[in-house]
Amino acid sequence: MSNPDQQATLDAAQTLYREWLAAKSALQNTREQLEHALAVMEKLQQTYYSPAFNELYDADERGELNTTTQGEYSVMSQDTIYNEFIEKDQELWRLLKLCVQHLEN
Repeated sequence: MSNPDQQATLDAAQTLYREWLAAKSALQNTREQLEHALAVMEKLQQTYYSPAFNELYDADERGELNTTTQGEYSVMSQDTIYNEFIEKDQELWRLLKLCVQHLEN
């Protein structure tokens, strides 16, 4: 028969393992969401840097487009998209640093 300290240690380890299994699933979902977000951003970047977007910008300047949104900033405000590019990169650097820090420990 094991002593109470050993049983408590085993129970604590089992609880941590159970928590890890739940967290691992969330981590995998997060990776999939990140991949999706980056694919969306890639499409947005292609649109933003295309000649067609410049034509949209010119048409907007002439008042030919309805830039009403559902509450978010309009993409016709060029800073809107550009700022998101910067924020995306900053967030990716934070995530990368977190991962590297964890792997180095």
